[in-house]
Amino acid sequence: MSASSSINQLDPTMTAPWTRPEPLPNKPGGESNLLHRSAWVDPANPLRLEFKAWYEFPPPPGCEQVDVFLGDNESNIIASRTWTLPMSPGDYYVEIPADRLPHGEQQISFIMTNYLGVPARSFPYTVTVDKQEPVLNASSQLTFPSAVSPPNKLTARYLEQNGDEVQAGLPAYTTPRPWDRITWYWGSTPGSPEQGGVIELDDQNHSAPVTITVPGNLIRSRGDGLRYVWYEVHDRAGNPSLRSDFVELDVAATPIPRVLPHVTIKELSTTAPSGILDPLKAMNGVTVTIPSEAVIYEGEGVFVLWGEKGTPGSYRTNTPILPGSRDYHIPSEKVRYHINRTLVVGYEVIEPGVVDPHASNPFNLKVERLTGTPAVQCDKVTGGRLSVASVPDGGVAKFTLGRWSHMGTEQFVTIVVRGLSTSNQQLDIPVVTELSVPAAGQTIDVGQITKANLQRFKLNNQLEVRVRVSFDGKLTWQVFTSLTPTLVA
Repeated sequence: MSASSSINQLDPTMTAPWTRPEPLPNKPGGESNLLHRSAWVDPANPLRLEFKAWYEFPPPPGCEQVDVFLGDNESNIIASRTWTLPMSPGDYYVEIPADRLPHGEQQISFIMTNYLGVPARSFPYTVTVDKQEPVLNASSQLTFPSAVSPPNKLTARYLEQNGDEVQAGLPAYTTPRPWDRITWYWGSTPGSPEQGGVIELDDQNHSAPVTITVPGNLIRSRGDGLRYVWYEVHDRAGNPSLRSDFVELDVAATPIPRVLPHVTIKELSTTAPSGILDPLKAMNGVTVTIPSEAVIYEGEGVFVLWGEKGTPGSYRTNTPILPGSRDYHIPSEKVRYHINRTLVVGYEVIEPGVVDPHASNPFNLKVERLTGTPAVQCDKVTGGRLSVASVPDGGVAKFTLGRWSHMGTEQFVTIVVRGLSTSNQQLDIPVVTELSVPAAGQTIDVGQITKANLQRFKLNNQLEVRVRVSFDGKLTWQVFTSLTPTLVA
């Protein structure tokens, strides 16, 4: 540093300082380099002004001082610090008390006086300090429609007729700014901390009237009875307004319960809320019936649900078998997906203007395992014996599988040959793994085993050709009838 450096000149070695915490990211229409109030409001954690170290090499012993000032007035010192050299790398900072930080846009610079008594002035750093809280309207209550305000109630019928929501106007407050956040609360006591939602003003419409929309789901989830609604405003720096005055509403938004009993299935002889279906009785699908006791009003939509909506194997239909009836057909391919599984069958009623459908009581259906499954066949098995000699060198023994009930190309087959190896260990040799079932025929080819692999098994012992079929996209597997020939030379 040159001893000729003037205090009135910017020293190129004195780069601009910066703050810790750093300012908020700039946003359109917002203040430049705005400090969040948490950066300076806590007296125990004042704002730090940090500097780049100004020595490349350790200086001799001595003392140095930094004076922080605002604007171009070098005498307007808001913080100072003196160090005894040498300084540690983490010591290049000065703490600025909140009461020395004025409101508004500020240029912060510092003068460093080195151990020779020579001062050097830094480049400035510009920040914005916002210490003004938003000021609410003198009449700060939210304005709700008269139809829901006392002596009236906020009812389920009102929500049904108004898009399942209620809106309230927010009185204009003093100097709304872009990125102000309005937080509103809905609870069972005045001043309840149960937050309802947040509205953030943008840089285009921050001066426009603000409307709070309270969705019916929130109203119902918070229950019926007297409910209190209030709000507060935080500006982008985090300064809070006072709490608004609360509004008291009498809420009766819980809908009158519907009667929507569980379905029945014609292929079952039960009226209980659960049943077991033999898939062989559903070769052409099943018929689901909505009971006559179900309360469904004219103009409402009705959908029968087979399985959980949107999941594999599910089915949703609003088309009855005959117009005006309550019988609905479920195709066989939707039945067979659930073989050896349990699913829920029901229906939902869509009420115009109501977001969530009315769900029926569930019917829990267990679809049994498929019976009468075919056994796998092998072209080299005769009289229960599989002769290794019947397979030519380099040749194979081929496997086929006959048709089964509910057979479909969306299914998968896995076949493994199991037996005792020549070293007396259990040996599994895959034939096919997760083979997609081909187009239905009287029989299908399901792989082969080479003579070399057969010779790995011990002679005069029983093999098991194990077959498994998945009806539900490989989530579960049903064991079919095995082939158990004796392996001979």
